[in-house]
Amino acid sequence: MNNFIEGNNFYNNKEYEKAIASYKRAIENGESTTCANYNLGVCYIKLKEYDRAIPYFKKAISMQKESKYFFNLAYCYAMKNEIKKALINFNVAWALDNTDEDCKKAIEIIAKKNKKAQ
Repeated sequence: MNNFIEGNNFYNNKEYEKAIASYKRAIENGESTTCANYNLGVCYIKLKEYDRAIPYFKKAISMQKESKYFFNLAYCYAMKNEIKKALINFNVAWALDNTDEDCKKAIEIIAKKNKKAQ
């Protein structure tokens, strides 16, 4: 079994630390590197380690522009209360997939919250 698949199995069992180790080995071995970077970021979100998640989403984005990559990057910024960065990335995610209702809701929530703060 390759490291990427092993990481997915650990992730599915909510063993995020083990999944992280497997995804890092997958990246080192050139296995599904874009997805492994994305999945690493998601594992760090599950552990509420947003600062650690961000570089992995950025790396995945540098390899492939996917709506969900931008969405999760935006989510990290939102959780860190970096509203401008969150809105920028949610809007890019929405531009790539304007059928994503979660993205639309996130933009609306942050925009309302931002208006109240001003």
